[in-house]
Amino acid sequence: MLHDPVFDSTENQALLVVCARKTIRHAAILGIVWGAINLVIGFFAIQATVLNAGIPVLGLLMLGAGVIALNKPSIHSLLTEAVVSVLLLCWNIGIAVFNARSGYGDHVNGHGLIWPAIAAIIFFRQYKKLGHLKKAIASMDHAKVKEASDLCKQLFKSRLKQSPDIVEASSRRYRLRLMSESVFCAQRSLSQAFHMSRENFKQCIRDIGKKRLRVVVRHPLGKIAYAFDKKNSDKIKGWLAVPPLVTS
Repeated sequence: MLHDPVFDSTENQALLVVCARKTIRHAAILGIVWGAINLVIGFFAIQATVLNAGIPVLGLLMLGAGVIALNKPSIHSLLTEAVVSVLLLCWNIGIAVFNARSGYGDHVNGHGLIWPAIAAIIFFRQYKKLGHLKKAIASMDHAKVKEASDLCKQLFKSRLKQSPDIVEASSRRYRLRLMSESVFCAQRSLSQAFHMSRENFKQCIRDIGKKRLRVVVRHPLGKIAYAFDKKNSDKIKGWLAVPPLVTS
């Protein structure tokens, strides 16, 4: 995925790890729910025929993979959830074919094929999106990751009326902290965050002359596009108008 070179900095790599771990944990919760559902379905399905024994087994594997991903987020745990979803899909396809050939075509349930396919697509897409951060997630110093995470959380704990250096997007999903020579941005869900210089941020603004600014950033985890109301736009324009500090 194309992104600005500014995201290769140490600060942004730490923020990317924070965002990736958060995304993996969201996927882990989905995996736990999906595994629990298949355990329940498998419990009743096995009463009809032992051929359905694979459903609760795969459901248990999915549940376990989700718990591991929740406690220790990694790219491997995300891949495990994707693979188990594919195995569940293949198992359901095999059972559907067996029932059809045995004259029990009315027992074929389309939901048993659609939902595993959707789950597999979601997990594989997340794996592909976060794959380039595999080494960073595994090797990044825990203290640095915690520091970056605390910065993101503190940004949304701050009260806007008491923080003249903070602006909020119209959707309230994004906040920016306007610093002397740079800007720090984070999404409320912590799925995206970045730090960049004043000049780089200015280049992300579509039309600086508009009353309501719109910012578009080519983030490694997906394009960020958000708008600001007039009040917050004026704060950004005022910040951009202040000359940067000159260091001797």
